[in-house]
Parts: sequence; structure tokens; C-alpha cells
Amino acid sequence: MTQIQLKDRCFDIFLKEDIILKGIERVAQQIDADLKDRDPLFICILNGAFMFAAELIKRFNSACEVTFIRLNSYEGVNRKENLKEIQGLMENIENRDIVIVEDIIDTGHTMEYLLNLLKKKKPATIKIATLLFKPNALQLAIKPDYIVKEIPNDFIVGFGLDYNGHGRNLRNIYKIKN
Repeated sequence: MTQIQLKDRCFDIFLKEDIILKGIERVAQQIDADLKDRDPLFICILNGAFMFAAELIKRFNSACEVTFIRLNSYEGVNRKENLKEIQGLMENIENRDIVIVEDIIDTGHTMEYLLNLLKKKKPATIKIATLLFKPNALQLAIKPDYIVKEIPNDFIVGFGLDYNGHGRNLRNIYKIKN
């Protein structure tokens, strides 16, 4: 499908699944080289990063653990003022190597919130892996360590990203049609 409709919005294809998976393979190899034999803890930010996390971790060839944290920062196509933590971190991360797995970094507010939260728990290292990065939307000094794809400041859905809860299951990524 080159065009889809979700609720009241139309979207055009932006990134096909094969391109996404090639990028994830590259990032997995980078993380594996950087953290080989370190037994990192991957922290997947729900809901959006679940598909990226699954594909990334399948391609990571060393020992690791996986956990989940759930944050909410969007309503429709608009960012909410107050970030909401729905499911917190249960694991002890002191002296652990952490890889945050995020679907998209745009303004950087969600990542800043999470970094501040995690740093209080004294991990050994924190790395950030993001499926998508919008450098033109970034408002804070957040620098992801691993980026599958830099994109323009468009609203997108698919491969875990949603529009009001819909579209997460799409295998391709679509951008909103103007």
C-alpha cells in the first residue's frame, strides 16, 4: 500500500520494511561491537518501540536482558505538556550497561525525562538506540548513540508508531499527507 487512512488522516508511504530492517541490522551490529560480553539491559519504551526492540534484540548476538517502561507523551498528532509514566522500571540497574530503545526522538523531552530518571539509579553506562531521529525538531541537548534513520519533522505512523492508537501494526512507515 502506498497510501493508507487511519481514522480521519491520510498517510503516504515513507520507509519500506526492508529498508527499516537493514538499518536495524546495522545498529544491532554497532551495539554488539560496543557492548560485546557486557550483558546489557535493553529498556524498551512502550508502546511505540516494541517492534523496533523485537527486531533489534533478535539481531543482538551477545548476552542481554530486556525490560519495559511505559511513557505517554502524545495525544493525536500533538505532544502533551506533561509526560506520563504509566509503567515504571522494576529492575535494579546500578552498575549495569543500559541501552534505551526508543521509537522516535523528536523534541527530546521524553528522552531527557527518562535519562534523568535512570541516572538517579546509577547505571554504569547509558546508550540510546532510536529507530527514528528528527534533528530539526530537537529542542534539548540529546544525542542518540545509535540511529536507524534520520527523518524530517513529519508526523509518521507504522512499525510501532501510532496515530491515536492505530497503525502500530503496519510493517512500513507512513508520513501524514498534507
